[in-house]
Amino acid sequence: MAVSGGGAALCVSGAALGAALSTLFLGREDRRQELATKDVLELLVRSEVPCPSGGWVASRAAARSRAEVRRVEAENAASVEASGMVNMVGGWQGFSMEDSRKRNMQMQESFKELSPAEVLVKLQRGNARFWTGCASRPEASAFERRAMIMQQFPSSAILGCSDSRVPVEVVFDQGLGDMFVVRVAGNSLDTTTTASLQYAVHHLSVKVLVVMGHEGCGAIKAAGLPIAQIEQEPQELANALKMLKRGLDEQRLKNVHDARAYDREAVITNVRRQVEGLCRDAAIMKKVQNEELIVVGCFYEISSGIVDFFMTGLISGEK
Repeated sequence: MAVSGGGAALCVSGAALGAALSTLFLGREDRRQELATKDVLELLVRSEVPCPSGGWVASRAAARSRAEVRRVEAENAASVEASGMVNMVGGWQGFSMEDSRKRNMQMQESFKELSPAEVLVKLQRGNARFWTGCASRPEASAFERRAMIMQQFPSSAILGCSDSRVPVEVVFDQGLGDMFVVRVAGNSLDTTTTASLQYAVHHLSVKVLVVMGHEGCGAIKAAGLPIAQIEQEPQELANALKMLKRGLDEQRLKNVHDARAYDREAVITNVRRQVEGLCRDAAIMKKVQNEELIVVGCFYEISSGIVDFFMTGLISGEK
């Protein structure tokens, strides 16, 4: 078995995997309920499992992901301790609105210190944790949620698809308040979605603006159907599909004969069209030129969990 992505690989023989699972189960019936991918990865990496080729390969991506999980947990513990909410015996002392205000100010300062490039790396690392099975699943405490009442500081805004298989915060392993998410079928721009993203950029000062398409997008597949067939749909749905269809460059896509490649190319073509639409906004482009914002497209592969970012010449700082 081989798993690869992001420049890292994990090679595992069938016998080694069986031994790892047996070790996890040995004498622990309850482990059958607790087994997770990260348990297997950690055991295999710790045991230096040999590749079929005879070499020794450790999953550097998995190791980095586990380190990232430990780092996030340590930061969360430190923030709670700094708030004075934990007493000497580990119980909760409670918190006041003043405590919440102070925590909100800390969140604001942390947000200001982030650069657009750092935010993009944060998203990439979060996705790496997700697809390697080492997600930290950050959940805010009651104290953190209380602090968020004052003001939100999302570092990124994402236009994604409403598909149930594409929960954006989960895919990027982010928590409450981390992302400003707009989801609509086909991750397309219209009056409402454009206005929502403009709000995120101009009023929330997000550092990264992402348009994310995904593998097997039903809206894009439907937009590729003949007009006569699209017009059989309810009026609003038909209008939305026609709008998507106009940006698909179907003449070029006719040259793609592999079904999976066609699916990916159609989705990426749509993502590029939506990014181009955002970048016709002079105010957004001014932020890009001032190195305050990165605008980027990406493709989420449901089958692997990996998000591929592709730049469109709109990296912050390019004049």
